[in-house]
Amino acid sequence: MTITVADKIRERIERIETTPSIPAVFLPLVDLLSVPVEKANVDEVVRLVSYDNAIAAQCLRVAGSPLFGLAKPPKSIAAAVMTLGLQRVETIVLTSCVAQAFSAESWGIDPVEFWKHSLGCAMVSRKFSEKLAGVDGERSYMAGLLHDLGFLANSIAFPKEFASAVELACREQMPLYEAEQATMGFTHCETGYALAAKWHLGEDILHVIAHHHAPEQTRSARSMVALVHLSDELCRVRGLGYGYYERHKVDLISDPAWIILLEEHSDLEGVDLVRFTLELDEAVAKVIEMVSAIFGAAAS
Repeated sequence: MTITVADKIRERIERIETTPSIPAVFLPLVDLLSVPVEKANVDEVVRLVSYDNAIAAQCLRVAGSPLFGLAKPPKSIAAAVMTLGLQRVETIVLTSCVAQAFSAESWGIDPVEFWKHSLGCAMVSRKFSEKLAGVDGERSYMAGLLHDLGFLANSIAFPKEFASAVELACREQMPLYEAEQATMGFTHCETGYALAAKWHLGEDILHVIAHHHAPEQTRSARSMVALVHLSDELCRVRGLGYGYYERHKVDLISDPAWIILLEEHSDLEGVDLVRFTLELDEAVAKVIEMVSAIFGAAAS
C-alpha cells in the first residue's frame, strides 16, 4: 500500500511520545473571547484564567509591566483582566497555551520572531476585517494568530527536515513555505492542519491554516482565508517575518486573495490600498511592544 504525504504527516504527529496538548481552559476561553467585547462574560473569563497558573501568572505580569504604567501592579486576576482588556487577554491565552504545549528547546525557529509575526498577522487581520461586512473580527484575529501553527508541528514531528528547510530559506532568502516544499515535500500548512484537527479547532481556523498560502484552493471560509493570506504577506514584507531577510514583494491588486475578497465584498472597490498599507507601520510598533511585554527581556 502506498503511503501518502497526508498519511506520513498524520502518523508522525500521532506517534510523537510527547504529543503537544493544550490546557483544559484553552477552548472554553477561546469561545468566550471570540464574541464582541460588549457581549463577553468577563466574570467567566476571570474564572477560567484563574484555573490555569501559567496563564494567570502571565496576565498578572503583563498587566504590571511598564506598558500600562500602573503605580502598583494588580493583585488579583480580575484587576489584571480589567487592566489588560479582553483582546490582550486573548493574546496571552493563546500564546501561553501554545507555549505550554511546546517546550522552548523544541522550536525550529526563533519563538519571539514567530510570535511577532503571528501577533502582527492577527492585528492586521482584525484591522482588515473592519473593512469587510459580515466578517468576524475576533475570529479573524484568532485565525491570524494561529495560521502558522504548522511551524510548531514541524519542529516537533519533523525536526531535522524542518531545520534543513529553515537553513535553505535563510541562505536563499526565500519564503519558508517554499523551502519546506523543496526540502520536505510538504509545508506547515499540511502539518498545521493535522495538529489543529487533533486539537479540534474550528472549521474556519482549519481552512485558514491549510490554505493561507493558496487561498484560491479553499472552498470554505473564503473571505477569512484570503484575509489572513493578505495579512501574512503584508507583515512579512514589512519586516515582521521569521527573523531573516526574505526577498518578497506583494502586489495586492493581482493577488488571488484580493480578487476573492472583491468577489465577496464589493464595498472593497473604494478602499485606498496605499493609505491602508501605510497604517501598518503603526501596527508594527504595537506588535513589538506587546511581544516584549509578554516575553519579557527576551523579546527586546
